[in-house]
Amino acid sequence: MPLHPLSFLQLLLAASFALAQNWSVNPFTPPAAPLAVRGPYLQTWLNQGVTNGSLNSGWQSYRDGSKLTWTGFLRVDGILFDWLGDRQNYTPAVQKDFTFTSTKTIITMACGSVDLTATFLSPIEPTDLVNQSIPLSYLGIEVASNDGNPHQVQLYTDIDGEWLAQPDQVVQWNTTVGDVVTHQFWLQNQTQFGEVNGRLRYGNIIYSTPQVTGLTYQIGSSGVVKPAFQAAGALNNSADPQFRAIQTNWPTLAFAHDLGTVLTTKTPPIVYAVGYVRDPLVQLWGLPNVNNLRGPYYLTRFNSISDMITAFLNDYTNALARATDFDGNLTSDAMAITSQDNDYANILALSVRQMFGNIELTSGWDGTTYVQTDIMAFLNDGVRCTHCSILFQMTDGCFQTIGKYLLEPILAYQVANPVQDGYAVHDIGDSYPNITGPSSVTYPVEASGDQLIMALSYTQKTSDNSLITKYQSLYDQFGTYLTQNGLYMASQDSSDSFAGALPNQTNLAVKSIVALKAASEIFLILGDTNKSQHYDSVATSFLAQWQNVALSLDKSHYTLSYRNDPSWGLLYNLYADRLLGFNMFPSSVYETQTKWYATKLGQYGIPLDSRSSDAKTDWQLWTAATVTDASLRTTMIGLVKKYVSSGINSGPFPDRYNSANGKMATFVDRTVAGGHFAVLVVPDVVQGSSNGSDGVNGTNGKGNGGVTTTVSPAITVALTLFVTLVLS
Repeated sequence: MPLHPLSFLQLLLAASFALAQNWSVNPFTPPAAPLAVRGPYLQTWLNQGVTNGSLNSGWQSYRDGSKLTWTGFLRVDGILFDWLGDRQNYTPAVQKDFTFTSTKTIITMACGSVDLTATFLSPIEPTDLVNQSIPLSYLGIEVASNDGNPHQVQLYTDIDGEWLAQPDQVVQWNTTVGDVVTHQFWLQNQTQFGEVNGRLRYGNIIYSTPQVTGLTYQIGSSGVVKPAFQAAGALNNSADPQFRAIQTNWPTLAFAHDLGTVLTTKTPPIVYAVGYVRDPLVQLWGLPNVNNLRGPYYLTRFNSISDMITAFLNDYTNALARATDFDGNLTSDAMAITSQDNDYANILALSVRQMFGNIELTSGWDGTTYVQTDIMAFLNDGVRCTHCSILFQMTDGCFQTIGKYLLEPILAYQVANPVQDGYAVHDIGDSYPNITGPSSVTYPVEASGDQLIMALSYTQKTSDNSLITKYQSLYDQFGTYLTQNGLYMASQDSSDSFAGALPNQTNLAVKSIVALKAASEIFLILGDTNKSQHYDSVATSFLAQWQNVALSLDKSHYTLSYRNDPSWGLLYNLYADRLLGFNMFPSSVYETQTKWYATKLGQYGIPLDSRSSDAKTDWQLWTAATVTDASLRTTMIGLVKKYVSSGINSGPFPDRYNSANGKMATFVDRTVAGGHFAVLVVPDVVQGSSNGSDGVNGTNGKGNGGVTTTVSPAITVALTLFVTLVLS
């Protein structure tokens, strides 16, 4: 594209700014900062880590690392400053600070004599399912003079077609003008429910802003639109008529705002919405006598996508206030768990958007409208529509409700399409959003145990028996499978499949034992005392046998697989024993493992097991919630924070890494980040015995023996979320 020549003054500014590469950071520099993360296909990240990149030193990335182009200029007294995106032919702004919270990434850029503050807000709103289902994210811009003098300022932002697809695809576009001005991109040749390399082949990217005084807009070639703004500080309210491939003269959706005279007081925010909209959302096969098309849940409130966009933009001030409350509540709750430092709160703050950003809430279509009461949620993190263990805890049951909606499609599928061998399926498809049924991935014991544990957790937290009543035949099926296969198991994968399959896995048997106890409790609630007593008897018998084969001969640790003395692994599945309040496993099991873990600490955490130095952030924090020593728990949390803040890696919170050198292995932008909430959901430290027995303390600080931690009252109104994802 043609380059606008730099003036001598601009060259001097660029040279001086290049020397100033330090900025304040709060709380730390992550591997990647979430910018617009609100849906499986709205995934916009700013890589940090290795490059320690500023907002204008590199391009934004999609979840897979491919480039996205989001550009921002500020024109100050006629001089153009690049504050967003890597436009090397313009004067670079200087980053002054960087902050992330659980809902926001806030960055201040010095554009000469004017400071620009960019707030990237992706709301987390599980108390309002309609709001949570909106696949849009905010960018709010405020500016103020930093030298005490008035300045004439114009603001520019744009996105290009790379947000929609790879550069060789032909796109079309339009602009609609009303109370808001909305640009849109869509593929010329669409394939409904089609996906190629993790990118959709249908739907629209939207870029929208309220209609205000001083706004101008344009769709055109990047090499035309940007120089036009540089020259005039405004655009011409037109659209290029020539549809073409993304990489052909780079069609660009642009906005400009004339802010007039800017003083030392921050201007009211200029607000943008960016997102990926489509309708319907998914096609769910395999359920008889139901419409297999499911649409956006927000359409149960709004008459159209355009109405939703307008309402979203008009709600910015209130959404920002709600987000700030959410941030504060999450921090205070986490600090109540580990008051010694804020490491845990900061880990959770980085995890929330990543976890919620991969969930879609859908509504069923009755032939006329989307039905508000017909809700299913789907989780896709770029791999498959996976089975997930979503365990929420909240006084009003809101988070548990989302967990129920995530479970509903996989349970309904299994009733309609039972697995011959009787175990639970791992997922319902690897071609999201065309959900055709389970992939070839199977974790028979793992998945069966998880689905029993999830069902009971939901029922306990909400006192809603509908899930176990509706699917009791499935839960009996899974219990039967575990009775036959859950203690002495054939070689199979666990959720740690990357480490290889094993027979008779000690940790996997823990999950089986707890799940059988969960089956007992489920049927007790349902009034079937015979089945309840049966599963309780099996769980008790399995536990006694497990203790005889799982402990090393020197009694120093529990083995990775039975009677394999040199081996060991994290017994992270003990967490479910505490989550459900069973306290089945003797305190000696917890104490033995706690002592063992203390001898296995690496520079960046504890390895998953004795086979390699591989570590997993989620399993470490599950395990941290089971140790009997508060100091060790704090150390384990601190090592996860040390890893994620090390500057060694780039990409959305990678969850698998080398515990010795801190280098990520694989697995970025996955919902297993929700597993980081394990300590928050079950916050007390297990130590000693409870009620004089060889058990463990009760959950949530209610045990009357050992060390406990008081959780702040904000847990009743803020996030207390735990997620684990069974992955290949």
